[in-house]
Amino acid sequence: MMAELLYKIADIINANSKVYRAVVPEARHDYMMHENGRLVKSSCLVLRIMLSGKVKYHISRTVWNIYENDIAKIIKKICRRDSAFAERIAKCDPTLHDVELIIRRASFKSLKLKISNSPFYLYVGDDV
Repeated sequence: MMAELLYKIADIINANSKVYRAVVPEARHDYMMHENGRLVKSSCLVLRIMLSGKVKYHISRTVWNIYENDIAKIIKKICRRDSAFAERIAKCDPTLHDVELIIRRASFKSLKLKISNSPFYLYVGDDV
């Protein structure tokens, strides 16, 4: 996945949300993977989304770390079905709805940004 796309997603969240704030730290997240029966060191970027004006609290969630590899898997799945989405991602120009969809699916529906002016939220409310 392109790092520019991750930075663009963070910029879209910061520009359009009053509740959430997104940061992509410069340091990469290091972890170990199994490859051919051996452990191999690997790393990826992390999109960190936080509630604005709240401190980190261990009981109610205020910080979400979404890894570059998870976002890449979600983008691949959506691109197979939606060619317009694939074109926007290739140009590194996602819409508000695209960002909402990627973040919701990559966070396993635990984070719903609600930054686009979709009529869906008018009828459903905050329960979604």
